[in-house]
Amino acid sequence: MYKKILIANRGEIACRIARTLRKMGIAVATVHSTADAQALHVQEIGESILIGEGPARESYLDVDAVIQAAQAVGADAIHPGFGFLSENPLLARRCSEVGIAFIGPSPQVLELFGDKATAKALAQQHDIPTAGGLLEPSDDIEKIMAAVQALPLPCIVKAVAGGGGKGMRVIRSLDQARDAALAAIREGLSSFGDGRLIVERYLSQPRHIEVQILGDGQGGVIHLFDRECSLQRRHQKVLEEAPVSSIPDSMRQKLWKHAVTLGQATRYLGLGTVEFAVTEDAAIFLEVNPRLQVEHPVTECITGLDLVELQVRTVFEGRLPLHQDELTATGHALQARLYAEDPEQGFLPSTGRILALRLDGSVRTDTGVAVGSEISAYYDPMIAKIIAHDSTRIKALHRLSAALWETSVLGVTSNRGFLLGLLADPRVQANAVNTETIDQWLAERGPHKEDERHVAALMALWRAVTQRGGAASNAWHDNGLTGWRMFRGVHADAITLRYAVASAAAKWRVGFGPTTGQGAWPVRVDDQIFNVSVSPATAQGRHLVSVDGHNLQFDSACLAQRAWGSVGNTQLALDILPLHSTLGGRSADQAGLVVAPMMGMLIDVHVLPGQSVRAGEKLATLESMKMEMSITATAEGEVSWIGCERGAKVERNQELFRIVQAA
Repeated sequence: MYKKILIANRGEIACRIARTLRKMGIAVATVHSTADAQALHVQEIGESILIGEGPARESYLDVDAVIQAAQAVGADAIHPGFGFLSENPLLARRCSEVGIAFIGPSPQVLELFGDKATAKALAQQHDIPTAGGLLEPSDDIEKIMAAVQALPLPCIVKAVAGGGGKGMRVIRSLDQARDAALAAIREGLSSFGDGRLIVERYLSQPRHIEVQILGDGQGGVIHLFDRECSLQRRHQKVLEEAPVSSIPDSMRQKLWKHAVTLGQATRYLGLGTVEFAVTEDAAIFLEVNPRLQVEHPVTECITGLDLVELQVRTVFEGRLPLHQDELTATGHALQARLYAEDPEQGFLPSTGRILALRLDGSVRTDTGVAVGSEISAYYDPMIAKIIAHDSTRIKALHRLSAALWETSVLGVTSNRGFLLGLLADPRVQANAVNTETIDQWLAERGPHKEDERHVAALMALWRAVTQRGGAASNAWHDNGLTGWRMFRGVHADAITLRYAVASAAAKWRVGFGPTTGQGAWPVRVDDQIFNVSVSPATAQGRHLVSVDGHNLQFDSACLAQRAWGSVGNTQLALDILPLHSTLGGRSADQAGLVVAPMMGMLIDVHVLPGQSVRAGEKLATLESMKMEMSITATAEGEVSWIGCERGAKVERNQELFRIVQAA
């Protein structure tokens, strides 16, 4: 067996792989970028080599740096995890050249399956249905546009080396096709170092089904059953489960056969996943991911197997450690991906430092962060994978939901509330879903509206903390308060509004009245008055906050100008500034100011000083966490000032544009 393995990855998968390798008696080392110097995987693994700067292309995607790191620590094998270099044939080839084992398929197989076009051609050779379209990948925008125009809409462009939703765009109208294709090219270059695209027919409302395979490199291949990953947003999986319970056994057997056939045809070595789009009467081949998958824990739960151990042993020994008839599946497992992102703002990634983190211990949780960890703009914003296993699907779903209720993340915005709402939806409960279910659900739900009671409660908590106290009596520390002592019909005009408070979706002005005889004080939110009292923190760090007699249990974290709160399935993140603040030379409620929603790099600036813009018009394109997002005008008017340029790195809330509003 290998003596020492370098894990060429980061985050939860690096931690997860290390645990198995140590259980197998194999020594472990890893790598890190400057942005990850204090990351959890560096701390847990204990030996790590600095390989470059924060951007992945300058560190985790640097093949030579990874090889040099493996040599420096004396590793005789490299495990690439998933993402980054896991599907890169150059790394596998360089490993062979220097006498280091690569825990994965051969370079030739990686080249074949890493190129979606050649993978599609192989499937067609074996009579496996595909989605057609542009077979030869290209980064020539004119060739791509010609292919788009030749297909019925909608169609989809995909980065040929892509995965995880990166470098993919659905095109529903020719008007937005060119911009979508150019964005996919840029994301492919940023995430995988390859901007070539293929174009395919887009199947409407299919299920996303995949089959896990294991091969010995000699043509022996088995399947480890199947998974459903239909619940997606931005083509990235949100909820995964195993086994599939939504298709007939005849279809299941067909998918198993297709997956094993592709593995046998390529003499596949190690773990791989074959993915399909499935409708009522058809199963279309999508791609093969020649690596460990993010969702592998649900397969581990139903089989009782450690897939990382199987992967390592199979690659080392060149033989399958078990036969197909030895495999059984028991119960049902679901996995939810907990991300640092804001579902109410189009799943905008949320950067920052994790100030509090509580994960439920009754289920499996795979995480690569802890309190104090930084969610940077350079990498995928995953916080944890939460995995529940039970005898039936509905029991596993309820167990997963219960675990999410006990989960708390503060310091960044998370998708926890979104996941809880999704799990409660009748379509999800009944497993009547497809790849467009989340989009439909969000459209039906409509925009989220903040509850002013929650704003009043969190502001009371913030004030108690920042005024150096834990009780409402510290309201007296505000020199602007009057001498009133009784809360008897306080009129809103009697409380001065002192703070400009904003979430990502709304703005308020807030003021505090004096404490009352009952240990509470009035909190004014715009023109509403709430009588609020805050109880001391429990052993779990929660506060019971009473708002007009309505008790709410809050998790909270407060800084001088920012507060986070979690109550029930709702999370609130507030920016707090004194009204008429001179911070940055502006008023806190200046309407024409456009700031960066998060840390990132500006891919392009689309306007010039003096240019007239409409509200919602694109001003710049920001790249963060390998995804692109538009920065838009907050109001109609004229661009009076631009404080950024193409290629510049920006911080969250950094001023980018000022717009003089039209009269």
